Amino acid sequence: MTNKAKAIFVILVGAIIGGATSSVTKIGLLKIPPFTFTFVRFVIASLCLSPLFIKKINPFGKLRVNPEKSRRIKFNRRLLTLLLISLLPTLNVALFVVGVKTTTASIAQMLYAGTPVLAGILSYFLFKNKLALKRWFFIFLGLIGVILVVALPLIEKNSLYAGDLKGNILISIGVIFWSLYFALSKHYQKQFSPITLTSGFFLTATMIFFFLSFFEISSGNRWWLDLTTSSYLSLLYIALISTVVSYLLHQYAIKFSSPVIASFSFYLVPIFSYISAFVLLGERLTSGLIIGTILVFISVALTTYSR
Repeated sequence: MTNKAKAIFVILVGAIIGGATSSVTKIGLLKIPPFTFTFVRFVIASLCLSPLFIKKINPFGKLRVNPEKSRRIKFNRRLLTLLLISLLPTLNVALFVVGVKTTTASIAQMLYAGTPVLAGILSYFLFKNKLALKRWFFIFLGLIGVILVVALPLIEKNSLYAGDLKGNILISIGVIFWSLYFALSKHYQKQFSPITLTSGFFLTATMIFFFLSFFEISSGNRWWLDLTTSSYLSLLYIALISTVVSYLLHQYAIKFSSPVIASFSFYLVPIFSYISAFVLLGERLTSGLIIGTILVFISVALTTYSR
């Protein structure tokens, strides 16, 4: 199987299992505060990947003539780099979990379809990846679609499914951080394996959300006494499927292709997201969301496959 075929397979599987992420998260947030929900999510994910991460720590630097000193300096520098990179997806998750609580699951997931557009722009400025003039036009087309979706609460004021402007903006900022992480991941896979990058992100997120969740736990609201079966199932799905499996698939997709093609999964995920939002939450598509989605989909397809 060629690398391109592997990438397509990984992207398809990731899109299928990740399509329900927004809807299932909203179900979990009905009973669990957002930062506590995310903290437990990453504790479970970190426990799943920690054995593989620890195994990967030793290869951070090969021992040379003066092993102890050389290895210690190189290890600290590379670990610091890994932690700094991991802040980007952590910020994305924090903004997402706050934003998705107020906006619709369909809009939340659709905004991530703009990742290929932003990844292409960031790759151009960071790594001087050349883009033809027509690709810039396709990217601009996608940005129009994203802006349309973000502004839906202002355009369709009387619609129950137009989302929330504040939530849309928060998620959009998170998408920028996520796109930057995607663009950088390809570059740093020369130093770190997909498992190391993913594990570093999980551990960083666990530490940050531990402190954020502390304020929710100490607030006096005894929410944990009111949890339902759907709360537990939501948390397990997000932790194991949408986190461990999904993020690993994203990294391997980047490894087998490029950040732009790998983020093509966000072109497919909204399709499965719309289905899950309809089944689980009863959400409906609005005309503005359909138009914005079509513009983004056209932009992603043309940007990815044009030369």
